[in-house]
Amino acid sequence: MPRIDRTQKEYEQFLIREFLDHLGYKISNPEWKRESPDALLTLSKGKGKSKKRVGIEHTDYFNDTVAGQCSPLTPIADFWLLVQASLIRRVSHRKHLTGILADIYIKDNLSLPNESARPLAKELIDFVEAHRVGQSESLRFRCHDFNGYPMLESMLSRLRLSRWTDDAVHASRCCWVCANITSGYIRLNLNYIKSAIKNKNKKATGYNWDNANEKWLLIAASGGNLSNNAGRDMQNVNWADPELLDLCRNSLFDRIVFWERIRRWYKWLKPSEKVVQYKTRIRD
Repeated sequence: MPRIDRTQKEYEQFLIREFLDHLGYKISNPEWKRESPDALLTLSKGKGKSKKRVGIEHTDYFNDTVAGQCSPLTPIADFWLLVQASLIRRVSHRKHLTGILADIYIKDNLSLPNESARPLAKELIDFVEAHRVGQSESLRFRCHDFNGYPMLESMLSRLRLSRWTDDAVHASRCCWVCANITSGYIRLNLNYIKSAIKNKNKKATGYNWDNANEKWLLIAASGGNLSNNAGRDMQNVNWADPELLDLCRNSLFDRIVFWERIRRWYKWLKPSEKVVQYKTRIRD
């Protein structure tokens, strides 16, 4: 369960740990750097296997900007992480709310101070408790329906509630999403991956890799919002793109990987390997 006060660096560490867990690695002697690179870790896999010291540089994937810049949707995505963390805590001990799907629409061009996250989550819970939704029912609310709920009235434009019987929904415990930053499948933007490799290649030459045996670059589509969700459509991706191959071949990184967290697949770009789809449960 995510902490409501988790920093961006802590979330970055969380992603690195989760990806390594998917690969079956155990971590020892971690050094979580502020930068340059983001982590120095000793990795091992299986009993009696040799250990190696790995330096890992992490970078986010976005499809609506260029490498080195954050998505315009990042502020609302960061704010929603705080709201969702508070929601998860509140829903986890209210079993009658399990199975509810909530699509929350935040007003455009709104200031989103972090201290508003908990009060907004509390009012969302209070509102849902007061407006029970039946099985296979869908209820829609607009701003004028939020009278008596000042946070909802000032921050939300719409709210849609549904209750499903899908096991996946029950397992998730809290399927309450910000509709401003969620969407369906998004095609992979290979140009961004190439620009990310170019950007990190330049920066990494000045990094202090200490005694690392290998240098890794992790390009992560963590799924925080629609602009870093790469989607499931991999059939039409030209992994043999000449520019991509040259960038990887000439990179100082020993290994480069692209990881799509939500759709559960990853692709080693250096050394080039086939796409791997895994079934490991994604953590909150």
